Amino acid sequence: MHFLQKVLKGQKDIQHVLGQLIDHSYISRVAGEINEKLQQQGQISIGDLTIHYDLPAEFLQQIVDKNLGKVVFGKQDKNDPRIYYTESFIARTKAKIRGALAGLTRPTPVASILNQVDVNEKMFFSLFDQTCMYGTLTSRLPGAQYIPNVYARSQNEWVSNFYRQNGYLEYDALNRLGITDYKQYIKKQLVNEELHYLSSCIISKSILERVQADIDECIASKSYTDLQSNLPSVFNEKDIEMILNAALTNQQRQQILVIESYVISKAFVEKLADSCDELVKANAKATVESGKYQEYQISLHSSHLRSQKSDDADDKVDKREERRKKAASGKSGGGTQGRETKTRSTKKFNRGGNKNIAETDDDDDVQVKKMVLEVVAADEVRDSIQPLLEEESLDDLLEPLTAHLFPKLNEKGLEAAASIYVATVADRTANRRQTHNELQNKLNALIGDVRLFEKGTKLLPQDVQTQLVKYLLKSLCTDIVNEVLNYIAAEQNLGTKAETLNNDQKLKFVNELPSEFKTPLVQLVKSLSGQSIDDFMTTVEEALIPCSMILKKIDKKKDRTVVLNHKHQLLEQLNKCEDVALALHLATLAIFTTATHCMLHASGRHVTAILAFLKQYLTEEQANELTSYHDFVTLMLSGGSEVENAKEKLKEKLPVIKSIANEFKKAGSEK
Repeated sequence: MHFLQKVLKGQKDIQHVLGQLIDHSYISRVAGEINEKLQQQGQISIGDLTIHYDLPAEFLQQIVDKNLGKVVFGKQDKNDPRIYYTESFIARTKAKIRGALAGLTRPTPVASILNQVDVNEKMFFSLFDQTCMYGTLTSRLPGAQYIPNVYARSQNEWVSNFYRQNGYLEYDALNRLGITDYKQYIKKQLVNEELHYLSSCIISKSILERVQADIDECIASKSYTDLQSNLPSVFNEKDIEMILNAALTNQQRQQILVIESYVISKAFVEKLADSCDELVKANAKATVESGKYQEYQISLHSSHLRSQKSDDADDKVDKREERRKKAASGKSGGGTQGRETKTRSTKKFNRGGNKNIAETDDDDDVQVKKMVLEVVAADEVRDSIQPLLEEESLDDLLEPLTAHLFPKLNEKGLEAAASIYVATVADRTANRRQTHNELQNKLNALIGDVRLFEKGTKLLPQDVQTQLVKYLLKSLCTDIVNEVLNYIAAEQNLGTKAETLNNDQKLKFVNELPSEFKTPLVQLVKSLSGQSIDDFMTTVEEALIPCSMILKKIDKKKDRTVVLNHKHQLLEQLNKCEDVALALHLATLAIFTTATHCMLHASGRHVTAILAFLKQYLTEEQANELTSYHDFVTLMLSGGSEVENAKEKLKEKLPVIKSIANEFKKAGSEK
């Protein structure tokens, strides 16, 4: 090593490189060889020389740089100083690139061009601007494309022509033409155009104006328009939505309904709704009559009350929590000597309580949302509008229009039901007032009849009186009780019909009524099982008080008129009667009324006793005729062998019986 240093000091033209001693003559020879290689190949790289000479790249770079233009005749690449080339090589390369690019008519990847001309990528990009006026590059990066000018011109012409003819450009079409950054391209190509960007294409102002004109016509004609059929088929639903957002004014938005690609005037929608008017009215009426509307209102009211209770509970919990905090923070008065007071923790209770209240609130909200009475069903709406839509060939809109109209028509039905209910309540109030007056008059008349019938009953023997009183209680008095119970049931919105109940069932029904009705009505119903008309008259008067009804005072003049009318009614029925048994019954009652000037309420089984009583008022002939007729009736009703004979005799005697009753006058005093 010491010897090597001496040699290097003594010989300045000798260098030590990687364990080798290299003199100046060797370096000159290497420079000459490099130049010879450069002239042969047209270009060399320091990397290739390093492999060939087995010398460091920096050393070889110094040799070439020192001898460049002297021994080595070439140029250094500006982009890569480790590469050198000759002028002739550059000229040949430019010629190859120019020839390759001149023959291209459509976009081509740079990689394909490089493979054909055998030029590296860096040199291609460095020489491109010097060699080509036939096109442009999309970038100077790997994967770039070469776009020939002839293709760009035809591309621009196609875009301009298509846009002018159709008023739109589809993004997919631009991509197929090789235009990836379509926004920048369109800005450069269509400089002075008013453009609107959609999801799949770009449109001109003219298309927007055309859509606006279609909408104006739709509103003016109170009809509809299908934008999909009036716009290019490449427009999708999103495009149409964006066009409508750009085209519609605030005033137009209030006059139309947009469903899919259809623009429908609200006048047309109202026409469809009007076709459902009869359905809505009929359903609203049926809803009120069935009681569903009333139940719905009760449910709403109950839900509202529950919500209020939840709010109140929440307030109570909040106040309790506030008191607890105050108690916890103010455990003692002033100073440090105060004695602490333990406060029971309510934290857990409050947490649970608040949770329950919150859950209840949520449940109530859900119930209120769900609690919408369906006056009109969606299927009914669909069936009503279907014929009109079929006429217009709008079958596709049946479901969406049904969905649109259903809630509105149901709301309209609820409003109609509310109006009907209010009117019904008003009518019921008026009818109830009228019914109250009519029933009061009817009950006064019936009770007056009972009083007059009782008066007639008292003329008969005691044993017969008892039977007639029981019959009067079970018949006419029971009718009066039924009228009273039916009235109260109606007032209490109960569906009970007293006629269908026996006395025990009536008592059970009465016991379930409010106390104001219960006490007097219990006594009234029990009086029907008694044996006193006086008890009945007392209890019925008390029972009418909570019904706001009063009994009229006794008017003897009217009593005489009632008795006279009763007699005429009996005679009228008798004259029309062909039933031989009933004729005897009617004749007996008519004669009794004429003879005593009193009314009598009796059944057929009491005829024998009444005839026995009337003998004192009859002539012997009249008494015999009536007795004989009575015997034949008894014979006929017995069902024996003499039935037919008895019927014949009765038919013969019927005119005689009618004559006796019609011509009878009180003659007992003349006997």
